[in-house]
Amino acid sequence: MGYKGPLKVTVVEAQNLKDEDVVGKSDPYIELWLDKNYKQKTTTKSNTINPQYNETFTFHADGHKHLHIKVLDKDLVSDDEIGEGKVDLSKISGGFLETWVELPRMLGLRSNGKVHMILETAQ
Repeated sequence: MGYKGPLKVTVVEAQNLKDEDVVGKSDPYIELWLDKNYKQKTTTKSNTINPQYNETFTFHADGHKHLHIKVLDKDLVSDDEIGEGKVDLSKISGGFLETWVELPRMLGLRSNGKVHMILETAQ
């Protein structure tokens, strides 16, 4: 059984994101969700592969096992996916977890970057 209750998620930063743009750097933002029907997202950071976010979101977990994240590059026509990953909610110990979520590519042999996150539960 997964976690039930309020979940506070802080997206601190991302590092070494794969640059999807031909000219300039990516304009990354991050989508977060426990349930695909309820996604939240960070603001878009312009022209960087190492964005600083420091944005906090609140979710209500109802037996969910993972927090999913997807990093996208904002474009005029359609947004490009940089990578996605997930956090195992069972790893939250004592109501707190600070972690880096890897964004693997090519069967995990390479990386599209990583996202620094802090998760807190109401204990």
